[in-house]
Amino acid sequence: MIDTVERSGEVIGFENGVAQIRLERPSGCSGCGSRGTCASGSAAAQVIHMSLPEHTRPGDQVTVSMPASSVTLAALLGYLLPPVSLLLGAIVASTCYESDAAAVLGAGLGFVAGLLLARLISRFVFGRETVPSICSPDLQTGEQP
Repeated sequence: MIDTVERSGEVIGFENGVAQIRLERPSGCSGCGSRGTCASGSAAAQVIHMSLPEHTRPGDQVTVSMPASSVTLAALLGYLLPPVSLLLGAIVASTCYESDAAAVLGAGLGFVAGLLLARLISRFVFGRETVPSICSPDLQTGEQP
């Protein structure tokens, strides 16, 4: 069995054939001390855009699911790759040019390169495995509640 991260939501509309889904806040957000700084606990509702079956209507309740490994992988890409690239850029530049200005410039270029590399890896290498899916049985089969 694959571990998944699931969030309930409601279809609030469609834009250019893509559904807009307002996600409910996780129940743990109300007691969390970081709720003011976390995107999950922010005052504005989280709205995601994704393709849904044609028979879906505004007001339908859905459950959005994503493999937990995809969430972990995204966190590693976002929080590990850019800082490592920053350090490598600073080390390489300071080794080659032996000046603090070169190290700072190398660090900046390394950081930007790490961000771009993380984006390319997430978009082209992992492709559809990291995209959320709908796991509401009535939407998958086409039955209306």
